[in-house]
Amino acid sequence: MSNDSTITLQYPIEKEEYIKLFSLGPMIRKLKYFVIVANILVIVISYFSVQFVRALRRKEEMVLFDLDFIIVSAILFLISFVYSHFKYKNVINKIGEESYQEKFSGDFIFKLEYDKSIGEFLIKNRNLKLPVDNQMKILKTERTLFVYWRKGMKGKMLMLPRYGDSDHVSKLNVILNDLQSRKKVKFKEITNKI
Repeated sequence: MSNDSTITLQYPIEKEEYIKLFSLGPMIRKLKYFVIVANILVIVISYFSVQFVRALRRKEEMVLFDLDFIIVSAILFLISFVYSHFKYKNVINKIGEESYQEKFSGDFIFKLEYDKSIGEFLIKNRNLKLPVDNQMKILKTERTLFVYWRKGMKGKMLMLPRYGDSDHVSKLNVILNDLQSRKKVKFKEITNKI
């Protein structure tokens, strides 16, 4: 597969960039929202449970909106939200780090081929073909392009550094121009903060 329509890139995978790739994955992002919703549900259920038990003890009607207790519940929600967000970030970083060590330990060079004629990526290290289609999404940061296929557990991902020697950058620009001309691919600019 070495003709004029084929572009080959070779580059190392940096640990920090791979962890960002991992943590921005669609499945991981859904997990983040699940954690937030679970926090809200736990606080709401706890609030109404305590109000119900209070009403039973006093043998009076349940008060739905007790201002003092709402303030305490809001503070508890904020504390649990900050704690779970911190724990979530640590767990995701640890899993991303373990995945990096498992896949890219040592002096690993990522070999990627892009065939413009059929619109397909080939990850040569794994002999894996990924088509350019409407299931592909690219997140652009200042330093890297994070490419995702599909949103579920079976989704694939790769990263393309936007830095490197002039040959790498020019090849990457040719690939990006071709991807943008196909109009099937979704691009999204993001900040470098995770």
